[in-house]
Amino acid sequence: MSYLGNFPLGGQIVSEFFSGTGSATTYTLNYPYGNEASTMVFISGVKQATNTYAVINGQLIFTGAPSAGTNNIEVIYLGGSIITNPYLSADTYGIIRVNANTITENVTITTGYNGSSAGPITIANNRTVTIANNSYWRVF
Repeated sequence: MSYLGNFPLGGQIVSEFFSGTGSATTYTLNYPYGNEASTMVFISGVKQATNTYAVINGQLIFTGAPSAGTNNIEVIYLGGSIITNPYLSADTYGIIRVNANTITENVTITTGYNGSSAGPITIANNRTVTIANNSYWRVF
């Protein structure tokens, strides 16, 4: 069988539910990676077109508020949560690496690991960078 794009991989399909209020348009996702193409969203069992919502910085944002209901909003992450490569290459050979200049999610550098970034770096409001004892983060 032929495929367009990446070959499908087995694994767990992850979903989560939210309760609509009739007025809220923004919901915080447990899996903050990906975009509209990496999710399917249903309201009361009806699939929503991707132009009716956005997935931005770990939030699901609707163009109009979903109706009130208990767990009536379902988000399905296609192939599980989508994790992007933190080391983006800016050249063909992977010698030059690029990073965003704003940290838009909480970051933890755990014991036994170090981190580095090219600066200047801005940490977005309500986001934290946690560095464990004996670990380091260098901004060059």
